[in-house]
Amino acid sequence: MINSTLSQIIRQGVMFLAVSWLCSQTLAQVADTYAIGDRGPAGGIVFYVTDGGSHGLEAARADSVESKWGCTGIDISGAEGTDIGAGPPNTAAIMAGCTELGIAAKIASDYSLNGFDDWFLPSIGELNELYKQRVVVGGFANNYYWSSSEKVGNYLSWYQYFYNGYQNYANKAHPFSVRVVRAF
Repeated sequence: MINSTLSQIIRQGVMFLAVSWLCSQTLAQVADTYAIGDRGPAGGIVFYVTDGGSHGLEAARADSVESKWGCTGIDISGAEGTDIGAGPPNTAAIMAGCTELGIAAKIASDYSLNGFDDWFLPSIGELNELYKQRVVVGGFANNYYWSSSEKVGNYLSWYQYFYNGYQNYANKAHPFSVRVVRAF
């Protein structure tokens, strides 16, 4: 009788452990999906999702210091991308081709939050998605915000006005607002 009771307790314990493990795996999978407005993996605010929420973009919760785009008069090869996904290579190209201190791409590249240091200056396409979710993300001023997208040529880069969504390009020497983002 003791052996059968002990066997039953062991079976129930094993079953409990198996169910607990399965639940933890399911919760981990659910935790790896995000919706717009959620806190992202690095602690930013999710503003764009793909693949059912398993990938997307999150924004820092506040603006960084206002800065210039930098390297006026220098064409930055590889920073012309405008689509979603172009922010990281644009930012890397700016960092490789512009050694000025305090520029928008450097601020983004140096940003770190909760151990995540893969932040970047958004492309104009990514910045537009951020503009669309500005109320959800919060903390935006009615200012011009730099993108990482350089207009072909030496003097101009794309920006977006967060008062009305207007996009245009301006001289890279102007100090505009910066909001850094990261992909997950």
